[in-house]
Amino acid sequence: MIEQEKKRMFYGWVIVWLAFFTMLVAYSLRYNFSVFYVAILENFGWGRGETAAGFSVNLVIYALSCPVAGHLIDRFGVRKVVPAGAVLLGLTLAACSLISEIWQFYLIIGASAFGSCAMGYVPHVPMIANWFRRRRGLALGILSAGITASAIIAPAIQYLITTLGWKSAFLVLGGISAVVVAPVAAIFQRQQPNDDLEAGADRLDPARSIEEMPADDLVLDPEWASRDWTFATTVRATRFWWLILMCVFLGLYTYTFLAHQVAYLIDAGYTKPFAAGIVALFSILATVSSVFAFVSDYLGREVTFTMGSACCLGGVILLQATQDAHNPWMPYLYASIFGFGFGMTVAMMAVTSADLFQGEHLGAINGMAMACFVTGGALGPWLAGFTFDITGSYQGIFPLMYLAILASTMFIWLASPRKVRAALGKAGAKEHVTA
Repeated sequence: MIEQEKKRMFYGWVIVWLAFFTMLVAYSLRYNFSVFYVAILENFGWGRGETAAGFSVNLVIYALSCPVAGHLIDRFGVRKVVPAGAVLLGLTLAACSLISEIWQFYLIIGASAFGSCAMGYVPHVPMIANWFRRRRGLALGILSAGITASAIIAPAIQYLITTLGWKSAFLVLGGISAVVVAPVAAIFQRQQPNDDLEAGADRLDPARSIEEMPADDLVLDPEWASRDWTFATTVRATRFWWLILMCVFLGLYTYTFLAHQVAYLIDAGYTKPFAAGIVALFSILATVSSVFAFVSDYLGREVTFTMGSACCLGGVILLQATQDAHNPWMPYLYASIFGFGFGMTVAMMAVTSADLFQGEHLGAINGMAMACFVTGGALGPWLAGFTFDITGSYQGIFPLMYLAILASTMFIWLASPRKVRAALGKAGAKEHVTA
């Protein structure tokens, strides 16, 4: 019996990989919007700005949904909220195949955002934070990898669009969400280690089922870590607002390129399959680097985020320099560098929230941070589309993207979620709680 207990797999890893699969489906539309975007433009002949506004509508509704989803998770748990979100997303994706007017596009793609939110990042971050302490960076990195991995299926979606049409592609994605993800989440996910795992008559002992680590090794100082962070006390903390600003600027530049990179490359003279392949390469590198976020468990969140920002900056410079189809190595290098940086920075967003404000209200707190991330993400694609419609080029949006990258990096250092390790020659500084 003792030997069996020793061999029992830590169920937290089952939780993580189920969450990874759920993220893959939850963000399949958002991270492949650039592929659908071109097909919808060709089918209806709408302007780029007004069509890209559909993406912004989706992100605005998602942003408004995040605090609501966080509250629902804190109250009802992942096994009820996530399946409901998966069914809603499935129905709305299927309904996208019926659109004929742009207002219908706005309405349906907006409604899909709540389903995506209820089964996405917001419910899973506090759940995984409940299960992991010592390797929280790795676990939440895998969760983030599920989001970016959703773009790996870009060539498959492009193939469906080419052979069966964009309407069929929407139907396939909707069916997977409602028929596969919803029941799997309802049966196998668990909010915290002391939930009944329904493995025969066994019940996990909470003391043995969660990774242990002293709290003062996770965040900047023990005083901060020991506080009971309610939403009311959180919004009075200076670090929370630095976190919010980091999320806004991170969302601003990352979602701009997610929405417009395919159109940008086609304008430069590349084919649609080539551009879809660039999206897939971007996603592969972002997925790998999301898991690579485990280094933040050793180097610190700020250092890891800064490394990712430097990669993003280099990738954006390369994309701006891509003016024609004579140097195909440049889009490949852009996708590799920017994708790697994207995965690292986005992964740090969830880990930072969990480090700073761990507790029973983390769902609502993280929901607010995600709402601000997506709000920035809603503004960026619209601005890029509007700039193109006015000037006939995307070049005017690049200076804002450079500023956003630098701003997001500055604000994570101000939030200072984690002490920089002594191995880097830095000493953690104390911060008094301002609440």
